Amino acid sequence: MPFEVSIGDIYFPGSLVLVVLLLPVFGLLDYGLGRVGLYRRALHPSLVRVALFASVYCLALLLFLPHFS
Repeated sequence: MPFEVSIGDIYFPGSLVLVVLLLPVFGLLDYGLGRVGLYRRALHPSLVRVALFASVYCLALLLFLPHFS
């Protein structure tokens, strides 16, 4: 992402800001899928969680990237 955020003279990349903003969204989605029982059916639950976060991050990046370029 081409923008930066400055907090106390420290510049943070926009992708880090996006990751921090997506953590609660991922937490709710992870909790919901855990309650449904998706992770009991998966061979490697932690791998499914990583893939889920990567998918959510890429989707958010595609949605918000046109607004910042």
